[in-house]
Amino acid sequence: MQQRDVTFDIMKGVGILLVIVCHLLGWNHPWLDRVISSFHMPLFFIVAGLFSKSYVDRPTTKTWVKRYFARLYPPLAITQLLIVAWAVLIALTKHEGWDPVIRESLSLLWADVDGPITPWGKLSLGVIWFLLALFVAKTLLIPLSRLKQWAIPVSLVVAFGTFMLHKVFPYSIWCLSLGLMALPFVTIGWWVKNHPVPLWLKIVAVVCWIVAICFSRLDMYSFTWNCYPLDVLGACGGTYCIYLLSVGIKKYLKITSKVLSALGVWSLAIMCVHCFEMYAHLGNHVKALVGFEFGEWSMFAWRVVLTLGLSMVLVHIPKVKKLFI
Repeated sequence: MQQRDVTFDIMKGVGILLVIVCHLLGWNHPWLDRVISSFHMPLFFIVAGLFSKSYVDRPTTKTWVKRYFARLYPPLAITQLLIVAWAVLIALTKHEGWDPVIRESLSLLWADVDGPITPWGKLSLGVIWFLLALFVAKTLLIPLSRLKQWAIPVSLVVAFGTFMLHKVFPYSIWCLSLGLMALPFVTIGWWVKNHPVPLWLKIVAVVCWIVAICFSRLDMYSFTWNCYPLDVLGACGGTYCIYLLSVGIKKYLKITSKVLSALGVWSLAIMCVHCFEMYAHLGNHVKALVGFEFGEWSMFAWRVVLTLGLSMVLVHIPKVKKLFI
């Protein structure tokens, strides 16, 4: 049996920590947000592409699509239902009305980052948009992989067309638009698994990453692509740097390697708990109970510890574990 390469688990561990850093500190530190946003979500799509399936016969394709759905939808539904339950609790205890309950319930059905404005508020989906976008991208990659060397160019054209359409009609359902925008990253990951990448192209990607950080802006959630496709190549360069970092950690920092690889394995659970923690402001509520006062960085550390602690509990519950790992 082939031994699992923990390098990619370390990459996901680093990536999920960067997601939390970006969300909790990015508002007050724009440069930090700019650097992390330039590659942190593409990293997850690229790694997912490394383990995606190529084109197979139709019955097998249907089987894989069902597996993708069974893997990605339950964590999303559980997270959104917890958010609805929290909204119900707030409505019952603080008498702030039932609009948030209706809004979050409808968001579970709409499932997009930029839904319509309703009488109960704007429908949107938080961090877990990634799960639906990944389902769309991995599903579309299966037939796209038949094109072989044309797969990446076609994925870029599809993504750019989606980007232009979004400027005219900025709505979709079940993160279809974001899934199409993520398609090149999943396709690139799939391509890299099967083809060697020359050193000169890796260097070009890293240079493009530096240029993109300085002169462009990438934020997948808000459809911000200031210089397409420079941002795509730059995100690949950033992901490659994290790969090199992960290789070094695996080789020289054994304890750090074990911690980060564990976080990588738990990354789906961490993402869902993080989404709930941000919506419910759980860290603030627990802090109020204990009566401590935190500064910006200590509050950040507290919320990270709380998120990782709850995630660790989640992945050690036997019947729940299999939904997240």
